[in-house]
Amino acid sequence: MAAQYADWVTKGDVPSVDDIPKDSGAVVRRGASKVAVYRDATGALHERSAVCPHLGCIVAWNPAEKTWDCPCHGSRFDKFGEVMNGPANGGLVRS
Repeated sequence: MAAQYADWVTKGDVPSVDDIPKDSGAVVRRGASKVAVYRDATGALHERSAVCPHLGCIVAWNPAEKTWDCPCHGSRFDKFGEVMNGPANGGLVRS
């Protein structure tokens, strides 16, 4: 059970948002928090909490689908953090 929350204490996918290419996403650590950051095709950043609202696991960027996926129970969010598939019933919170 505790293994699914191990991502809370790891580093982010990249050290800085500057390392995220256009039309891609990555999880970035900010202090004790993790942020899901998507850089759109124009270079603008879209930031949401990386914490899945279902049970608190950390989402991961899925480059093939361009979605944020929760590894714990299968919730999926679009690149802007809006819920696509549950069990989460709400999107990723703006950070």
